[in-house]
Order: sequence, then C-alpha cells, then structure tokens
Amino acid sequence: MKKLLNIFLIVLVAFMAGCTDDPFKDLDGNDWKKERNIVSILLEGQIGTALVERDLNDAKINIYAKIENIVDITKVEIKSIDIAYGATTTSLAGTTLDFTDGTAIVAVVSGAGESLEWEITLSPFKSDLEGEWYIGEIRMYCDMFTWESWGWEKNEKITDYLPELSPELDNVITFSVEGADAKGNPYGNYEHSAGPDGIFGHYGDTEKGWDFNERFRKIPMGNGTWLRDFERNKVVITDANNVEHELDLEVLTETNEVSLKAELPYLASLFNWSDTDWSYEELAHMSNPMWYTLTREKVLQTGNGITGLTVKDQVGDAVIDAANKTVTVKIEDNGADKSAIEVVSISTSYGATADKAVAEMLDFSTDNSTQITVISEVGESATWTIKLQIDLDVSDVSIAGTWTIGEIGIYCDLFTWESWGWDKSEKLTNYLSNATAELDNTITFTVDGKDSEGQPYGSYENNAGADAANADFTYDGTDWPETDFNERYRKVPTGTGTWILEGETVKITDGGGTEYVLTLEVKTETEVALTTEVEFLADLFDWDVSNYSYEEVAHMSKKMWYNLNKQ
Repeated sequence: MKKLLNIFLIVLVAFMAGCTDDPFKDLDGNDWKKERNIVSILLEGQIGTALVERDLNDAKINIYAKIENIVDITKVEIKSIDIAYGATTTSLAGTTLDFTDGTAIVAVVSGAGESLEWEITLSPFKSDLEGEWYIGEIRMYCDMFTWESWGWEKNEKITDYLPELSPELDNVITFSVEGADAKGNPYGNYEHSAGPDGIFGHYGDTEKGWDFNERFRKIPMGNGTWLRDFERNKVVITDANNVEHELDLEVLTETNEVSLKAELPYLASLFNWSDTDWSYEELAHMSNPMWYTLTREKVLQTGNGITGLTVKDQVGDAVIDAANKTVTVKIEDNGADKSAIEVVSISTSYGATADKAVAEMLDFSTDNSTQITVISEVGESATWTIKLQIDLDVSDVSIAGTWTIGEIGIYCDLFTWESWGWDKSEKLTNYLSNATAELDNTITFTVDGKDSEGQPYGSYENNAGADAANADFTYDGTDWPETDFNERYRKVPTGTGTWILEGETVKITDGGGTEYVLTLEVKTETEVALTTEVEFLADLFDWDVSNYSYEEVAHMSKKMWYNLNKQ
C-alpha cells in the first residue's frame, strides 16, 4: 500500500510540472474589461435622475433640466459622471457639453479599447407640481377603533364638519420651479393665496369654540419655498417663518390632480366617551391622516343649503333641519306684520346664492311659512321652507311641549244597560301587541302663535322613536274573524302636521290634509290625555264567538285615549 502511494505522488508531481498555462492569464491587462456603460450622470440645471437606456450599441440617456437656468446651452457643465469599471471618457466632471441641438454625444471607451457613443438628450423639465392649483377637497380619515369587532372607519370632507373652512375652496396654490439641488430634486417658490373671496378657511367652529388650525393647517398660507424630495416622495414646504411642512405626494394621473397628505397625531387614548358630539372627537383625536386634493380647474361646489338665518326681532338661533330643508325662526310677540319680516342675515353653502338677501322681506302670512330658493355654484337649486314661530308665553297652553306615550287605552261598554252588564278599561296593547311600537314615540306640539280669537296653534310631530316604527293596530293570531283595526284606532296621526286648540278640542291636520279631532283632558301639569270616541257596534256582537277579546276590540269599545307624559 505504501509503495502504491509513493507511485501516485511521483505521477502527480510530474503532471503538475507539465502544466505551464497560467489560469489567471485572461485577467492580466485590459482585454477582459468590455463594459462601456454610463452608470449615472448629473448635468448643470438637471432635475431628477437621468433616464439611462441601452440596447446593445444603441445607448441613450434622457435628462430633464430647467433650461432657462442654464447660463450657456453650448457649454452645459457635467457636475458628475459615473462609468463602468475600467472604462474611460474625455467627458469628465467639470467639462461641458453642447446642447444647441438638444442632444450631445459622450463617448465611453472600455478597457479593451472598444468605444460606445452615448446620445444625451436634454429635455425641458415640467414638474408634477409646477403651476397654479385650486383646492378641490380637504379630507380626513378617521379610525374609529377598527381593532375592535364593533369598530368602524370614516373618510370625510373636513368642510362638512367645519363650514368655516369652506372659503379655502377657492384658494390658489402656485408652485414655480427655480432649480434643483445636488441630488436633482427640484425646488422653487411657493404661494398660497386666498382666492377671489380674499378669505382663508378657518379650521374651527367659532360658535362651539373649536380651533383645530394647529392640527390641520398643513399647507401654509402666504409665501414660501418648496422642495420635491424624489427619494422619499415628499414635498417639503418652508413657510415665511422658516417652518417646514412635510407632505406625501401622490400624482393622480387619471384625473390630472395631485394629493398632498399629512400625518396627524392619532390620539385614540384621549377619546371622551361622555362627549355626545362625536364630530369633535373625530376631529380632535381620531383623524389621521388628512389631505388636500389639488385640481388644475376650480371645482364648483354643489352645496345648496341654508347654513344660517336671522330675521328682525328674532329670539334665539334658527333651527336648521338640513335633511328636510326647513329652517324655523322665532320672533318676539310684538304684533309684527307677518307678511313683511325683514332678513337680518343669511348664509348658504359655500359658493351658493339665495333668492333672498339682507334687508329683503319674508312673507309668512300663509300658514306661518315661506320659501327661499338656494342655487349652488353648479346651478342646482333647492327650495327651503322657512317656518315662523312667535315667542309666546305658552304657560297657559297645556298641550305645548314634547310628550312621551305612557299608555294607549280603550273603554269597553259590555251591555251596562242590562242588569248583568259590565264595563272595563284596558290597555289596547294587551289585545294588539303590534301597537306597542308606538310606546317609544314622542309627540311634540310646538306653539307657532294664536289666532284672532286667542286660540293657540302650531306644528305637530309624532316621532317614531328609537325603533323607527309606529303602532300597527293588527292582531297576529288566526282565531279572530277580523285582524286589521288600523282604521278604527288610528286616531292620533303619525308624522308631521299642524294643530289648533279650540277650548278642550284639539284638531290635528296631518301632512296629507286629513283632520283628526280629539279631546284634551288635562290631568296634571305633566300628564294629559288625548281622547276620542270610536264607533260603538254592540248590535254586531256575536254571541257565538267564544273569544270575547275580539268582540271588545272590534265592537264593544266606544272610547280610546293616549296618555301623555311631558318630557
């Protein structure tokens, strides 16, 4: 075995001695250095990164620059150039190129001596931001505890929360490009002007004492400078006080818009569950981020609402119901001519116009109401109903106010004229369970005035309550010959209408013009009953029907009532 090993070693040495070729000889010299690429280049006035394209010997570079900032187009300085390892070029940093014809040639020679001509094109730079912009929308995203199973989220216009911000929507923001920094990031001057109305929006609500300007004013007012940071995709605006505002930039190519987005402190831990105005919580604590959408053309506003109204001798603030397009104003009881009530102030959705102006008269002579038409910037009109109330002393109007329904009852006369007869008072809901839906309703009698005979009148509402349902006077079972008693027992109308109190008689007219006549029974200052007769049909009593409940509901009841308790 030892002899065989010695023979193997002798053969191996002889073999190695015969290998005279150098395995690294191809790396000697420059023959292996074939690359002729331009890796990067930065020219005088260049903005952004050079766009390098090569297909074999077809080598091109496109560079964007602020042409007007270049002193001599025939001598554009190369600020820096990076080429392939081992390659050389005479176009070094500090040398110049002639772009008289818009292009120039840079030759790169590989280490192996092969040359490649690169065609450099200098194109005028147009920034995504350069030029004038209008503010289309100002929005915020609210994360309302989405990490909980019951959580939700919202994407809302801030102007819907803060109408005083609306003047911002005609503002003009201008970005002008002045040059580029050493990294090719464009920069320039910035201006945020107040627009035709000369007013900047207010991130607040003066009446409520809210001020969120520090939280939401991410696009500064007035003049400043800006820088587009390509690497981080941000726009940095520096205002006149040298305060920097960093915003994320999103270019919306399909709509020719841009979005400037800012992060906000998310303060969910400060959410106040006892605050009934969740709008405040969303603005103050739950919003993040917020953004401006900028448009090339001014966005005409679609709002056609009334946001404020004051008339002469008005008492308190107007009550605005945007959903139903109604405004209710109350004036002093001074005998004013209701056909000529002067407008003291009126405000509408931003950009909208109304057909009534300050110092003009409103005519409330018909049903204590009148109309105002509001037209949006885009030409869409809405008709608003303005209701007038007189600030009367209603202490003597027992029906005035908002009431809850304590009971819906009936009185049944079961042949009391006979010696064996009897009578009974029962809750109607004990017979007709579907009627219980009305028990969470509220009934409101608002006093609008008194007629020439001193009889109070006003507006009426039977609000469906939390379940959004009214009584259905029907029987669910199948053992009654008749099951629908709505015509018999719907004596207090649902929805809205008007009322007048004539002595102890209340006449309610519903929205469809149907009149309901009831008797008002005052029990205490906080408890009344609305009563009415129902048709007594004792002659239809069927002695063969074993279910007396049906007979009581269908034939033997002769009076019904709503017991009301003042809220």
